[in-house]
Amino acid sequence: MKKIVTLLFNALFFIACLDEPKYEIDNWSVLIDPSFNQEKVVAFYKEKIAKVKENSNEESHIYAQLQEELKKAGNNRAVDGKRVKLEGYLVPIETEGERVSKFLFFPNQAACIHVPASPANQTILVTAKKDEGILMEDAYEKITLYGTIYLETVKAATGTASFIVKEGITHLASL
Repeated sequence: MKKIVTLLFNALFFIACLDEPKYEIDNWSVLIDPSFNQEKVVAFYKEKIAKVKENSNEESHIYAQLQEELKKAGNNRAVDGKRVKLEGYLVPIETEGERVSKFLFFPNQAACIHVPASPANQTILVTAKKDEGILMEDAYEKITLYGTIYLETVKAATGTASFIVKEGITHLASL
């Protein structure tokens, strides 16, 4: 009897896994044009930064150059219309009640108002599915975004996004 119950449980688990939605994109780097070599660009500027005085105007200027160079990286057009499951952080744009309903979504926590914005190809404008937005009290936690991504450049007060997700579903990443 125990073997039958175990077999039945395994079969049900397998069937449940088959119904799980498939996500074609689960890594932020896929959004960048594959011909752009970000590691090479960063290594070049790291070398320049190592040669100047820390916290100097020259260092700030080099960081600004790096930021501009990263912004030149193109968008990977192949991701248009693909299903995504990405973890990241948000900057709220609109709320509905206690939930953030529209936001910019970034791969790292540093992408907020007081530091240079992430490149547009690492920024997604998300409109949450009705009643699926993140609670405002959780807006500064790491979240997981599920949805379909589209290539569309949108400017918002807090940055520029190269991609949008409409009717996105969000959860705290720890869930």
